[in-house]
Amino acid sequence: MFRKTSAMVEAGILAAIAIVMALISMYVPVAGVFVNFVWPLPIIICGMRHGLKWSLMSLTVAGIIVAVIISPLQAFFLVAIFGLMGIVLGECMRRRMPPMRLMFFGSIGAVVALILNVVLSFAVLGINPIEMMFTSFNQSLTELATYYREQGMSEADIKTAIQGYADLLSMMRIIMPGAFLVSAPALAFVNYWAAKKILVKLGESFEPFPPFSQLQIPGWILWPYGASLFAVTYFYLNDKNSWMYDLSVNVQTVTSFALVLQGICLIYWFVEHKKKPAWWAHTATTLMFFIPLFSQMIVYVGAFDIIFDYRKIRSKRLR
Repeated sequence: MFRKTSAMVEAGILAAIAIVMALISMYVPVAGVFVNFVWPLPIIICGMRHGLKWSLMSLTVAGIIVAVIISPLQAFFLVAIFGLMGIVLGECMRRRMPPMRLMFFGSIGAVVALILNVVLSFAVLGINPIEMMFTSFNQSLTELATYYREQGMSEADIKTAIQGYADLLSMMRIIMPGAFLVSAPALAFVNYWAAKKILVKLGESFEPFPPFSQLQIPGWILWPYGASLFAVTYFYLNDKNSWMYDLSVNVQTVTSFALVLQGICLIYWFVEHKKKPAWWAHTATTLMFFIPLFSQMIVYVGAFDIIFDYRKIRSKRLR
């Protein structure tokens, strides 16, 4: 009886925290963006400590109150995307799954939640959130052109600049599915890491992640990466508007991300193994975000490590 009462009280407190976080995400411009990404935290903690039933109850209460005090649309967004991921991660942590397996299920939960949000938004509310986002971007281009004219830019320069931004938006629209798949593990990891930090302070213990420098991407990733390179080139030259081109670009986006991760692991391993300053690896990782050519080089570094097993990880596993 006492345990049930304790679980009820803690679930209520965590639901209240989720509501406060929803208010911050809605009304505090800068902090709200970051709070949105860790909104599943109270649900994860509740699920880990008291099980699936209480995490569902906490999520339901938070969703209803957010719908009343903010808006049903905001509640729908939080529950459909972040709530589902919180439920999945909390249950996986309660079952003490190994970290990599937990990340796998957490990533699947995040992907399913993102897809559900788009589908349900269209089916229930009659809106397409992706189209709304790109409509807003296109309106921004019109405003940007007006601003350039006010600054005295020539029409030719304005046309060139706006066309460049339009091409970028067109590519963003194409790679949106791949971006969902790439962002899912990152979203799951951030929430798992934060929940683990809090739960460890509450007396829980978890199996640690393997060292980052020892992570290994499956070798089969090279096959879809190589196929996507040829497919993107072929369809770009022959049928750029086909769905096969879009599919090839998304496959290349996802597999390139995996190879970049492999390449970064190799860089950190090299720095550790050769006892070089840690800022070497930090600098290389930072440059990747600002220099496209450098990020492509890291893709090839990752492919090199998979093919030649430079860190001898596969060799050690076979012994």
